[in-house]
Amino acid sequence: MDTAVIWIPGGIEPTEPAVAKCFDYSRRRGYRLEGIVRGPWESVSWMVMNREVDVVIISDMAYLPAGPTPRIEVAAD
Repeated sequence: MDTAVIWIPGGIEPTEPAVAKCFDYSRRRGYRLEGIVRGPWESVSWMVMNREVDVVIISDMAYLPAGPTPRIEVAAD
């Protein structure tokens, strides 16, 4: 089972719709959810680089970080 974290960039308000969308996506994919990280990309990227999580889930393609990215999945319908 892959481990996942939900990343909510700092500028998203309100956060609840994004969190709900990502949580539902994680559940449907069968991921073991490690938690929710709110803040800049650097606040979650170290978790991926240190192999603490396999997947980063974001609520919208607009939140993809610039440059090379690890396995990030968008909770799109």
